[in-house]
Amino acid sequence: MWTVVDPDSENRWGERFERLVFVLASANVAAVVLSTVESLYERFGAYFEGLLVASIALFTCLYVVRLWAAGSAAPDAGRSRFAFVRDPISVVDCFVIATFWTGLLFEIRLFESGLFRVFWLARVLNLSWFRRSRRRFKRVLDAQRSDLGVAFTGAGMLVLVSSTLMYFVEGSVQPDAFSSIPETLWWGVVTLTTVGYGDVVPVTPLGRLLGAATMLGGVAFFALPSSILAAGFFAERTGEQARTGDGAQTGTQTQTAGRPNVQWCPHCGESLGSESSHG
Repeated sequence: MWTVVDPDSENRWGERFERLVFVLASANVAAVVLSTVESLYERFGAYFEGLLVASIALFTCLYVVRLWAAGSAAPDAGRSRFAFVRDPISVVDCFVIATFWTGLLFEIRLFESGLFRVFWLARVLNLSWFRRSRRRFKRVLDAQRSDLGVAFTGAGMLVLVSSTLMYFVEGSVQPDAFSSIPETLWWGVVTLTTVGYGDVVPVTPLGRLLGAATMLGGVAFFALPSSILAAGFFAERTGEQARTGDGAQTGTQTQTAGRPNVQWCPHCGESLGSESSHG
């Protein structure tokens, strides 16, 4: 059962089943979008609601079956089920299901059901076509975690410092627009991200000078994460090409001068260790 319902299944039946689940999730997303059109909801509102109830019922059964079957994925059934519950897609499923049934049983509508059904579209990442790219992206994030942390921390500090300075410069001139530092943070974010909505702008010469410096700093700091990720993807692709040349995609073993044979995983390209490590 787990080989069929596993979201990361590598077999034919599992991939087909996940595609069917993705089609159902996509239909829900389309229903959420179309139901916001008043004319369509007046004509097809009953169908939209019926799709909601049927989908929630099916996803509830699927969640229970996956939770039960996940125990066969590893000798430690509890740990395997806990890993399934922690999966981001499972978290979204559980939250959508729980909010719907809670509101239905206790007549409490905490959240709009369509709000969280939109996140079901993330199931596209579980399709076999994107599975390898998803793993590559995860490896890049893990490898560049510290650099990204520094970049985002620097950007956050720049937003706070520039907003604080702008508050003291423009606060007395425009008390409505720059009434406090938290209010000025809106200006700092839209300026540093070069969005510039134009609803809050400095008018004093010193304020405009500070705004210009903030814009230049935003170009520098907010470009760092994208460049870090680009460099990480380039390094990852280069490593994959090197492994492919050594037989990574065929699962064969390679041997270099003075080094033991190394076997590579044919799916993700990770090293499976050497023959000597297996005794």
